[in-house]
Amino acid sequence: MPDTPQWTVLVVDDHESTRETIAETMRGYDAVAEKASSVQQALAIFSETPIDIVITDLRLPDGDGLGLMEEILRRAPQVPVILITGHGSEDIAVDAIRRGAHDYIPKPIGLNRLRAVMEGAVRTRKLHLENLALHKQIDARRAFSRIVGNSPAITAIKDIIRQVAPTGATVLVTGENGTGKELVADAIHASSDRAGRPLIKIGVPALPRDLLESELFGHEKGAFTGALQSRKGRFELAHGGTLFLDEIGDMPVELQTKLLRALEMRSFERVGGTETIAVDIRLVCATNRDLEAMVKAGTFREDLYYRINVLRIDLPPLRERRDDIPLLVDHFMDEFTPAGRDRRHVNDEAMLAMTAYDWPGNVRELRNLVERLNITVAGDSIELKHLPAQMSGAGPASAAGPVGAAFDGQLAGRSLDEIERAAVLSTIKAQGGNKTQSAKVLGIGLKTLYRKLDAYREQGFEIPE
Repeated sequence: MPDTPQWTVLVVDDHESTRETIAETMRGYDAVAEKASSVQQALAIFSETPIDIVITDLRLPDGDGLGLMEEILRRAPQVPVILITGHGSEDIAVDAIRRGAHDYIPKPIGLNRLRAVMEGAVRTRKLHLENLALHKQIDARRAFSRIVGNSPAITAIKDIIRQVAPTGATVLVTGENGTGKELVADAIHASSDRAGRPLIKIGVPALPRDLLESELFGHEKGAFTGALQSRKGRFELAHGGTLFLDEIGDMPVELQTKLLRALEMRSFERVGGTETIAVDIRLVCATNRDLEAMVKAGTFREDLYYRINVLRIDLPPLRERRDDIPLLVDHFMDEFTPAGRDRRHVNDEAMLAMTAYDWPGNVRELRNLVERLNITVAGDSIELKHLPAQMSGAGPASAAGPVGAAFDGQLAGRSLDEIERAAVLSTIKAQGGNKTQSAKVLGIGLKTLYRKLDAYREQGFEIPE
């Protein structure tokens, strides 16, 4: 057996001799015992210490073992609870098992019975932890699979998520609307030790200002008109897990103060309440705003900014990672293709136009377009004519217009790499060799253009000057 304890067992009994006997037996199972003599003390220990197994007497000074069991199972349904029952309590013990108890031990406690029940509880707990670890791996893979892309920027972001997720550090995710900030929060939570616990999300702009404080911190009955009963807030619901505050830059300044205090003190009071509620959360925030500028303007607290900006992840807009667009199109095609139907194909001409488009709505806009095309296109192939006018070149503000004109419709049978190379070279020629203007017309960065030109030179192609 390992030298260090693997299990923590909470032993609850008001007789010290019973607690010590059980605690001594636990040492034979690589376990340490946390000991309590009352319901109140047991719940306090359970709130502060990770407990694997609970053994509790049925009769306690301030309550009973059944009530304690129900509260523990409410907080942690997978923790085995073993009841110690006195003479004549067999019916109660059977009822307790129906209500979720793992097993019971009759008094006087026999060591053989205690060992047998303990071995069963250990097996149950091991199975749960193995299943939990497996589900965490599956959830983490699923969360990462939704962050689609192989571009250097996305690859770096995935690496940062893997590094920061296990630390528990507060993360600030920035980026334009539609870049996938919520997906980053999902991946951080799913890859952390808090996976399996709540991931609570709140969109700050979606709630009226006068209700936002109640949504965050909850309220007591009668705290305001319409508060007919007490209600937990998102902070309380996220206890033990992760809280995601989307668009935190929209939070009113007066509420920022209470948020900062809750983060610093790890506690808060409900609206209209006086009881201080302790919480253990991991915070992930997101914004599409320039918080540094807001700090200078006095519309965002400087101390709160530094508190949430422990680690920052900047998501690039889709126009700055065009190489990922074909992967994203394939991903959304898989998502929106009904079962039993072949997936539609996006032809080279349409894909080139989609890659050249600036996507002001970012990944969300692309996802919505693919969903719409899957509904509206009757054939098996999605072509340039099926795309919106601003994307196909038939309307203003089209990044694909010059490309389409340069090819004069001669795209059939050519690979996407060939089409892209021809589009780049013909655009440079049309711009008289001006690389800066060509990059603007193509909708790519100047460094990206020069990188492509270096590759074309190595392949033996002449670069227009």
